[in-house]
Amino acid sequence: MFFHSDHLTLISSIEAIGASFAVFEFDQQSLEFTLISCNSRYEELIGKKNTEVIEKSLVDVFPKYIYNPLQKLFTRCKNERISFETEFCIDYKGQERYWRSILSPIIHAQNEKFRVIQTCVEITDKKILEQKLNLSLQRFEAVVNNAYDGIITIDEDQNIKLFNEAAQSMFGYKIEELIGKPLTNLIPKKYRSKHTEYVKGFKKSPISSRAMQTRASVQGLRKDGSNFPIEVTISKIKVDDNIEFTAVIRDTSEKNNLLEELLLSSRQDPLTNLNNRRYFLELLESEVIRSKRFKRDYSLLMLDIDYFKLINDKFGHLCGDKALIAFSNILIENVREVDVVCRWGGEEFMVLLPEISKENALTVAEKIRRSIESLEINDKGILINMTVSIGLQCFSGEGVNIQQMIDTVDKCLYKAKKSGRNRVSIEI
Repeated sequence: MFFHSDHLTLISSIEAIGASFAVFEFDQQSLEFTLISCNSRYEELIGKKNTEVIEKSLVDVFPKYIYNPLQKLFTRCKNERISFETEFCIDYKGQERYWRSILSPIIHAQNEKFRVIQTCVEITDKKILEQKLNLSLQRFEAVVNNAYDGIITIDEDQNIKLFNEAAQSMFGYKIEELIGKPLTNLIPKKYRSKHTEYVKGFKKSPISSRAMQTRASVQGLRKDGSNFPIEVTISKIKVDDNIEFTAVIRDTSEKNNLLEELLLSSRQDPLTNLNNRRYFLELLESEVIRSKRFKRDYSLLMLDIDYFKLINDKFGHLCGDKALIAFSNILIENVREVDVVCRWGGEEFMVLLPEISKENALTVAEKIRRSIESLEINDKGILINMTVSIGLQCFSGEGVNIQQMIDTVDKCLYKAKKSGRNRVSIEI
């Protein structure tokens, strides 16, 4: 289908593909690759409608700063008849967007015509995260005086021939303990058989260098028996009549910790350590789906500290922050482990109560209200008391979307405040 068809024939099929997708054909006269068809996701990638670029050459589809490297890859794909993968960045409406491109040749044994399928997947978020991680790693490397990566070379029998100082420090061995010994000493037992097969496969492969962790996570084994995460790039060279393999190894324990910190910071309110609004909405959406599936009720509380501005104005923002933290602790103490507590913004909070009746949800809300009412904060001799207004609604997950739910419970909160504050309101 992709070899003979034109845009009108292809569009219905490729539009269903979940990635940016295009078909190019090599023009024997102009020696250019001409766009035959593309889907709407590809239009978003290039920032042009297909009516502008169908039957146009590669140089008309992409900016010139991308055209040259892409043209070389398209040509290699044609000449070598193998797939190629690359990454590139496009300035789209003033924003840098990163893409991974895979070129796949389409060859017909009885036709000299040549076509290429280009599939593109956006990796902007991944690149931004990598940039943040790289910055953090650069700072870390400066602190530890630019520590070097480990380098290990093995022969065809997988015996160690080279083991540098960084590798010694990483794995806890001295060089004389490992030279001439099997590489399996550094690999956890459950990975050893697969690693042997991998090295044999890599030996036969036409590729001379490969990053191992692109297939699966890689673990190293220290002398003390502990495992640790590593990134490995392996290459091979021919020495006389034998093949030697060299691995460049990086301990990614710090990188993994940074990833966890970045993930946590994207989900957590920095002052109260509660979930932030964005992550709360993700969890709420999951609960709505679960509720529909299992037909279970759940409740939402929206809470607002009464006259909180007066606390800030009278005692200062540091004192106000202390009050917010104390308020957050009260919330955590008065809900179940399965409940989800969120700082919605300012002095507003949300609580998701899964699988709970309206009556029990009201009991929880009243318990929180009374706990806040009896709370007394002592800040350097200054006594601060608070009350809270709470809106409550119970939902079944049917016939209501997230925003409607938020609006509904917000109206309940408004009624509680309008009715005199320091109370729980259910009915709208």
